[in-house]
Amino acid sequence: MKIKIELLGLLHIKGVKNNSFIDIKEGSTISDIYTELNILKDHQRFIIPFINGSEVKKSTIVNDRDTVKIFLPTGGG
Repeated sequence: MKIKIELLGLLHIKGVKNNSFIDIKEGSTISDIYTELNILKDHQRFIIPFINGSEVKKSTIVNDRDTVKIFLPTGGG
């Protein structure tokens, strides 16, 4: 199945173009997508996931043609 990936904040994932469609297995969760995209476990805890504009948990199952936004908040001072 295909989903759209949007990368927000300063997040860059090697091999993934922003606003592109990727193929994932049916029944995949946000956490599965993080693993498939090779996002380090240490980094995953800082990322806020959204599906179709709503904030979700990493255990949320993604459906065909969903838009998944992966947001890495930034801070500074």
